Amino acid sequence: MGEMIGNIAHQWRQPLNALGLVMQNMQFAYSMGDLDDKFMERSIKKTNILTSSMSKTIDDFRNFFKPNKTKEYFEINKTVKKAIYLIESTFEHSYIEIEKEFSKEDIEVYGYTNEFSQSILNILSNAKDALIEKKVEDAKVKIRVYKDKNSAIVQIEDNAKGISEDIKDKIFEPYFTTKEEGKGTGIGLYMTKTIIENSMGGAIIVENINLGACFTI
Repeated sequence: MGEMIGNIAHQWRQPLNALGLVMQNMQFAYSMGDLDDKFMERSIKKTNILTSSMSKTIDDFRNFFKPNKTKEYFEINKTVKKAIYLIESTFEHSYIEIEKEFSKEDIEVYGYTNEFSQSILNILSNAKDALIEKKVEDAKVKIRVYKDKNSAIVQIEDNAKGISEDIKDKIFEPYFTTKEEGKGTGIGLYMTKTIIENSMGGAIIVENINLGACFTI
């Protein structure tokens, strides 16, 4: 819940700043005697666009956490992009670049779309925390989605210097966390593994690469 509130806050920061500017402009126009019908109409139009955008953010997050009761076919590209959209502002705020490399063809998979999005979001959140904690310069997360024979593959790679070999086998265990008290519950990656392997019939592995870690689904 804390993560989600933080993500919403970052999504809202820009429209709130823009709303503040609209109000300041209206106040300045009023003091200068320039607050005519045309100026008011333009200002109200801007505020309506901004408040609609903020309202959509609430709906996006609310729908994201609605559990799917039945399995369905869904396009994996769209689902991964939905997860990225929800965390993109938080990444920008932390100066973390997201690189996307998506298959041009639509790849359909069978399963629970919202739960799958949540599992992607969990991995992205962990990558973000690792990059911030290790104070990585030119912090970057690369996301690839492609098809290999009959499987859809999602790879999430960061440059946060990798996972220590002595804990690599434990990161999917429930309640295992390397974060200080109050900053992590240790259930994010456990839930991700449960969703991918039990609910979706897939597999998830993690390996260290040159500059960081790479999760492959």
